[in-house]
Amino acid sequence: MDARVLLKSSNVQHGAIDALLGLPPYGSRLPEKKVLLLAALNEAYRHHVNACPSYRRFCSRRGFGTEHVFSSLEEMPFLPAQAFKQNADMLISVNADEVYRWLHSSATSGTPSTVAIDKITAKRQVRALTSVVSAVLGPQRRLFLVQDVDPRTVNSGAVGIHARSAAVRGFLNLAREVRYFMELGPRGELFLKEAAFIESIQSLCECPPDESGMVIFGFTYVLYQYMALPLLKAKQCFKLPEGSHIVHIGGWKKLIDAQVSKDRFNTVMGKVFGVRPEAVIDVYGFTEQMGVIYPDGQRGEKCTPVFADVLVRNPRDFTLLPDGEEGLLEFLTPLPHSYPGIAVLTDDVGVITGRATHNGKGWHGTYFQVLGRARRAEPRGCGDVTGEKVVTSNPEVDPGSVSRSMGYPAVSQSRESDVRLLFDGTIGSTAGLDAAESIDFGAFPRVTDLDALVAQLKENRRQLDTYSCDDLIALVSAAAQRWNAGDSSLAALRQQGLQFLVDWCRAPALRRMSDQALRGARSFLDHPRAIDGSNRRLLMAQPRGLVGHWLAGNVPILGMLSLVQSILTRNANLVKAARSFSMVLPRLLEVFRGLEVVLHSGRRLKGNDVLASIAVVYFRHDDSKAALRMSELCDVRLAWGGEEAVETILNMRKRYGTEDVIFGPKLSYLVIGRERLSDLTKGRRLARHVATDVSVFDQYACASPHTVFVEEGGSAFSPRDFAECLSDEMAKAAVRLPKAPEDLDTLAKINSVRLRQELMGDIWRSEGPDWTVLYDERSQGLADPCYSRVIAVRAVDNILDTARFAHNRIQTIGMALDGARRLKFVRQAAALGVERFPDVGRMTFFDSPWDGLFLMDRLVRWVSIGGPF
Repeated sequence: MDARVLLKSSNVQHGAIDALLGLPPYGSRLPEKKVLLLAALNEAYRHHVNACPSYRRFCSRRGFGTEHVFSSLEEMPFLPAQAFKQNADMLISVNADEVYRWLHSSATSGTPSTVAIDKITAKRQVRALTSVVSAVLGPQRRLFLVQDVDPRTVNSGAVGIHARSAAVRGFLNLAREVRYFMELGPRGELFLKEAAFIESIQSLCECPPDESGMVIFGFTYVLYQYMALPLLKAKQCFKLPEGSHIVHIGGWKKLIDAQVSKDRFNTVMGKVFGVRPEAVIDVYGFTEQMGVIYPDGQRGEKCTPVFADVLVRNPRDFTLLPDGEEGLLEFLTPLPHSYPGIAVLTDDVGVITGRATHNGKGWHGTYFQVLGRARRAEPRGCGDVTGEKVVTSNPEVDPGSVSRSMGYPAVSQSRESDVRLLFDGTIGSTAGLDAAESIDFGAFPRVTDLDALVAQLKENRRQLDTYSCDDLIALVSAAAQRWNAGDSSLAALRQQGLQFLVDWCRAPALRRMSDQALRGARSFLDHPRAIDGSNRRLLMAQPRGLVGHWLAGNVPILGMLSLVQSILTRNANLVKAARSFSMVLPRLLEVFRGLEVVLHSGRRLKGNDVLASIAVVYFRHDDSKAALRMSELCDVRLAWGGEEAVETILNMRKRYGTEDVIFGPKLSYLVIGRERLSDLTKGRRLARHVATDVSVFDQYACASPHTVFVEEGGSAFSPRDFAECLSDEMAKAAVRLPKAPEDLDTLAKINSVRLRQELMGDIWRSEGPDWTVLYDERSQGLADPCYSRVIAVRAVDNILDTARFAHNRIQTIGMALDGARRLKFVRQAAALGVERFPDVGRMTFFDSPWDGLFLMDRLVRWVSIGGPF
């Protein structure tokens, strides 16, 4: 029967959803299910599109009116799961007095989702969840041993516990008895009530078989980290009675981060409780469609019940993908009544593996696998991604092999240190290797003695003592001209800041930077100089020795900026490359090979002398032995990275006197005063400068803005007008400054932000993912960074009020302000921790000082000669 006909049927028009819930969850064949589910979804759509203004606007932009009837599941407009993380107050389809509870996700991986629950939705959730759990575990009520804190014993402020409690509440409707076995420590950490738990298990194992079947239940990471590992460490193992199950829900990200695969999880549970893998049931579900769950089937696959279905969409353009192809999972169910969550596109990557009847159990439905989560761009500065975090080994967690079913690459079981030499200036060549292509690290020679490599670098560094600072500047400048000579292996870098690097390395710019950083005179590096106008007191600068660089993986040329300054200060350099863009520095350095600069005096400067003091290596992020030894060998540890990565480096053992220079995670924003918007020509020029700041480095530099605050009252441009003008300039910048290709994770983030914006305000965007301008009169404060040329424009009554958004994680504020207000703004924001206030259009120019410090000054030791007078 066609969905249109079914909707017109008087006995189904208002009861299609209830009719679905009255059916066995896996008993309806696909053709029958499709008709029933589509009718119920159309019924739900008509309720939400009439009751929720934001959802109605969202659908209207896609050409769907209040009376539209969908003829297929894929036609239905879907909301991104991200929409429920920030816009819960806009996504309500009932009167406020009908909402009796706000349901929050446990947020194991970021901001929690929030949905409004009314009595109709709650009733449907219970019916749906009970029917699926009964189909999996059987209808009999059993004892549930819940591995969490009893929510009745903690106060309302324990958000995480109460969020987990809300997620498990429906499961407990099938329990004849519930026991909790976790307690909170003094700092909120979880502890297993080990004695009580062991006593309960042992007594239950002695019960008659028909009475002893039990369910050990909890969140995935809680079961593993706080129950199974402590028991395994204490050598407490059991043999659960036949019919017992271990059921776990959510929380996989924490275990993936700890390199625990699904296979590893099941193996540990089998060791501790003596159960077969099929008795360990992984339940997939999410807050945005609470009540609908997808437990493991016989082959570890999930199956959709009669009241839900799944589609797979291409992350690039959201087109429907055929069965067997991986993409973003979209789930559809008519159950939500109080919020429009009937079609939700998740962040999870998966694949449809089959349909109809599953061998063995006879379930009817769509079968799918969840392969992992599309990685989200976290708040970061230009150094926030070190490619792979440097971590120390965790003796409690066997890394195992991260299974394909979780969508992550396998991790080696070996703990043997493996350092690969990507570049050594004294031997070999990287000629022919493209700077942007992926490489096989195993093809590079292995460093068997890191100490010997460092000793050789330090010995070779001595040759640099025969060069003046100006000599080295001449060599670097000459090398930069080679970068600009059209080398095809560097072609990809032309879209990622290569021209900026060339300009930055010109001799006049380097001389000016060196003078500023070194007490006004770079010649302090060459010989002692008198200070304070008296030859009785002299100063000179000496290299510190070996500088160890931990590079970031998000801005390819970043490492060269610090490496050049270390070369000019005549240090030896050991560079730990990131996994991504690992060949960028070797290719840039390769141009020094054979380079000679002839001075007017006839003296020859050799690029090979510079190369001899530099080596680039790579080792895995979990190679703690290599990371520690590199740390111990350094005289300066220089790291670009996110908070976790740089803290790990800082916490590694080092020699006394080793200097640390950290460029940690930072963000930036931009402010425009009304006085700069009084003239159309100047306003358009300003928009062009903003587009440049956004487009250079695709916003992955810490100095790139993610939010533009525009002051009301400009006679030529309102804030909305400026946003529209900015969209024109972003389109032009996309031609002038071509964008680097996006990965699937970035595409998913861009598309999610765009969909969410349609609920909130205005949006201008390219047809593809090249650029996006967001304008929302409701939002205040800084926008969450999306990166990849997504910029939010926000209106303010008084631009000086935006200084309060400054803090010590804001590196740069681009300014378009005049007169006394400009200085007043700088003083307010600088007092809160901001270090740079460049003009609009020059935000991403790497200048000195950077992050509040003169880097070259930190790479030398100052030596005084003579007395104080």
